[in-house]
Amino acid sequence: MKNLFKKIIICLSIALVLNVFQRCSSAKYRTSAGVNMTWGPHGPKVRPNINFDIYNGGHFRK
Repeated sequence: MKNLFKKIIICLSIALVLNVFQRCSSAKYRTSAGVNMTWGPHGPKVRPNINFDIYNGGHFRK
């Protein structure tokens, strides 16, 4: 329970910092999540993929 509370506080802190970045400058942020699948000699291997990007300038490209 203590560990869960710490993780929630960290996530809220990150969200607050990102909100400040967005409000005070032209910083943009983007998140994405998915699954990477690679095929090997013993069958498929699935790895989760979570991306978090912060960009501050020019056009924001996908």
